[in-house]
Amino acid sequence: MSGAAAYGKLKFGPFELSIGERLLRREDVVLPLGSRALDLLIYLAERPGEVIAKQELIDHVWPDVTVEEGSIRVHVAAIRKALGDGQFGNRYIANVKGRGYSFVGTVVTLPGGTESRNAKFRQQGRLPVRPIMMIGRETVVGEVSDKLRNERFVTLLGPGGIGKTTIALAVGRAVAGEFGGRVHFVDLESLTDPRHVAGAVATSLGLALKSKDPSLELVDLVRSRKLLIILDSCEHVIEAVALLAEQLYQETEQIYLLATSRESLKLEGEHCCRVLPLDFPPEGSEQTANAVFRYPAAQLFVRRVAARAGSFSLTDEEAPFVAEMCRKLDGIPLAIELAAGQVAALGLKNTVARLVSRLELLKLSHRTAVPRHRTLKATLDWSYDLLSDAERIVLRRIAPFVGHFTLEGARYVAGELGAGPGEICDAIAGLVEKSMIATRIDETQAQYRLLDTTRAYALEKLEEHAEVDVVLRRHAEYVAGYLEAQRGALLAPAKAERAAAHPNPSGNIRPAPAWSFGPRGNSQVATGPAAISTHSTQLGNIRAALEWSFGPSGDDEIATRLAAASTQRFLELSLLIECHVWAERAITRLGSQGISPGAVAAMQGDFACELRLLTGLFMYYRWNIDINAALDIASENQRGDLKNLESRRYRAR
Repeated sequence: MSGAAAYGKLKFGPFELSIGERLLRREDVVLPLGSRALDLLIYLAERPGEVIAKQELIDHVWPDVTVEEGSIRVHVAAIRKALGDGQFGNRYIANVKGRGYSFVGTVVTLPGGTESRNAKFRQQGRLPVRPIMMIGRETVVGEVSDKLRNERFVTLLGPGGIGKTTIALAVGRAVAGEFGGRVHFVDLESLTDPRHVAGAVATSLGLALKSKDPSLELVDLVRSRKLLIILDSCEHVIEAVALLAEQLYQETEQIYLLATSRESLKLEGEHCCRVLPLDFPPEGSEQTANAVFRYPAAQLFVRRVAARAGSFSLTDEEAPFVAEMCRKLDGIPLAIELAAGQVAALGLKNTVARLVSRLELLKLSHRTAVPRHRTLKATLDWSYDLLSDAERIVLRRIAPFVGHFTLEGARYVAGELGAGPGEICDAIAGLVEKSMIATRIDETQAQYRLLDTTRAYALEKLEEHAEVDVVLRRHAEYVAGYLEAQRGALLAPAKAERAAAHPNPSGNIRPAPAWSFGPRGNSQVATGPAAISTHSTQLGNIRAALEWSFGPSGDDEIATRLAAASTQRFLELSLLIECHVWAERAITRLGSQGISPGAVAAMQGDFACELRLLTGLFMYYRWNIDINAALDIASENQRGDLKNLESRRYRAR
């Protein structure tokens, strides 16, 4: 209740709580209650009906020390004993499982309190003091501090667990001197009713709001003051926060606002700063302890393990495992901290092995974190619950993409399953705005990517809705079409040159198909070194599509198309062994199973398709100096007799 007289008296049942005197009475008899217990009771009674997180209570009652949740339970038990909570049906303090505590008694503010709340406007703010280890964010803190000084209104954007609150608190401490210490932190996570946003801000400022329009009253009360208000975790009450922030920004001159949210408030005057993951060792980089430890993600990981285990020193032998873990966790600080707890208990190699399973990835937990950060799944649940129905559908259906994909790819894989192209585009835009999809712009088009943790969560949702095979089929079809189109575009210049040297009697040249990243695109296809880089980024999608196609729920036609179309890509990247494996599997499947009409059309009806499989095998055997096998393929390639080749190769073994 924001209107509680913080320096007056509150009455509930037969009890009277004098906040100014810090006394609890029953029928004029003072009840013994310790200082910490009184702090808890006052904080809860001032906000009846609200669920207040345990971490917020810890930050309020023990601002300068680190304590465990058990301390709260001890003092809550003392309060309940003093109030006779539960006796004769009287209830005052409820424990809301997994969330915190709530004062459930009816509270009345008594008139004539010793001092009004507004007369005691808090001259000093109080930032939560948490055992925070901030690494690799110094530059960001400096940039945000400068932007805040110049612009007055900054929002930190990013997915859950990326470190927005940590940065906001660091910024608050960095600029506190410029505000005379008047930096006020407002944790909005526990609010369930948007109407309480203004009241929550007022509580942080030490103000009582009494009018029917609390936002306007709050603006009037702070209009002449210079303050920094940090609005933390805005996304679930974003409309109400946006309305209040707009009023505070436009109708005052010295109120500064720093918000954290998974999406922007979309207000005039708002300046957004997107918080990026911590840098981590990329694949192929040096894997020594010194090299890996240069990256902030690895530094955070090592220091958190040391804090949990008592000691931990990174060795050259362990460095590759740390690098792999930081990559798998996308450099997300929360995920790294959760994984560090597992390492302290299970060891480094065992934890890396467990993270191969996406289920284990989502279960990583931290007992004393705020509820939405207890596990990665809880963090993602928080965001998922705020999505529209269309955004939820598209999120789970783009889960098969490994690495980057385009809007065209998303439309093909998520579309034709009940959602129209326009709806899919809107959903992708919404997911980007809500920090569920990372994005980058290259020279030709936007590229999107699900973080591995988000992708694991989306795959779980795909399984829950029994859409796994139908969506993975669409993904495999899409990748096959993409590879075939790339091959067609690359062959077009060579065909044109040959046609110029040897004109077709008909005078007609078949144009190369126009294609983007998928069966319906129209962008030009890159070639040269840039193409090699682009091709390597799509290996994850190619491999995932091949694995499904050759798997128990796969499809022979798509499998053979993919195997043939991917040979050129594998050869360009010098992945000869991988090229050999998939080409062998495709030929074996064609030789040992009944060949469907579709597969025949894909392979034997398209000589170029067959040629690519044979070329991949030829390159592999030549690379291994298996001259006889290479000659076999060359001679059979010349005749184009795939079945004879297969039988001869098996006889030769």
